[in-house]
Amino acid sequence: MLEGWYAKRLCRACAAARKRKLDELLTEAVACPGGCGRRTAAKKRVLAWALANHRAVQSWTRLYCPPCGEAHRIEQQRLDAERAAAWERRRAEDAEREARAREARRQEVAGLAAWARDALADPRTVILDTETTGLEDDARIVDIAVVTAAGRVLLDTLVNPGEPIPPSATAIHGITDAMVAGAPTFGEILGALDRAIDGQRVLIYNKPFDVERLKHELTLHFGDAIDADDAVRAWFTGAHWEDPMVPYSDWVGEWSDWHGNNRWQPLNGGHRALGDCLAVIERLREMAAPARAELEDAA
Repeated sequence: MLEGWYAKRLCRACAAARKRKLDELLTEAVACPGGCGRRTAAKKRVLAWALANHRAVQSWTRLYCPPCGEAHRIEQQRLDAERAAAWERRRAEDAEREARAREARRQEVAGLAAWARDALADPRTVILDTETTGLEDDARIVDIAVVTAAGRVLLDTLVNPGEPIPPSATAIHGITDAMVAGAPTFGEILGALDRAIDGQRVLIYNKPFDVERLKHELTLHFGDAIDADDAVRAWFTGAHWEDPMVPYSDWVGEWSDWHGNNRWQPLNGGHRALGDCLAVIERLREMAAPARAELEDAA
């Protein structure tokens, strides 16, 4: 502020230094910023402006001489044109990137829909689901169902796990100890399960969990037999196993930055084996149905 500048009482040396600094600022303020060396304003005008606006001299907007002003104007136009062109390039690149992403997503959805249609049309397709005593590695199966892609029930039975069902598990699927007291054991339903899935294309929503429960039951069933592990592996080679949860979640396409992939979608089957099997069929039909845009194009 100039008022503060002049209000201070300085010694002779400091006053001289202040005057030299002000002269330097004024010399710069009155010179054309184009570098030609011409004076485009008077020192008196700069000081009057600074005092009237209560601003330092260096805040003064330097004036161009006509030739430098014209050159500056042309240069600004060039820079503005470059910035506009760069912005247009970025806009075009963004639009192209978005178009590629939409096309990739369209192709992905089309591929997933084709997979669902194939699964529904394949006469070998069956859907399997289990309910268990919990989520632990030693959890036992208490309910198991197998249905065809058309919804025909091949197997639907409670299973006596041979141990109490924890209340936390009952709270999810509603199966109690009393309900399985007279049910067959896993060994007793194994023959029916074999017939239902032998040579079939078996779809299990969240396959890893159910497969591990089946492995555990088979391991207990074969007991301490020397070839028990081979028998368990051989049992699984008798069918082709697929997990529709991943294709369905990719078809929905709800991306999760936290997981770095599409969020797994709930099945919403009611947490009973048969109901979950039928819910898988509904999810497949949802995927296989023509998209609205396809229907509009066909019309």
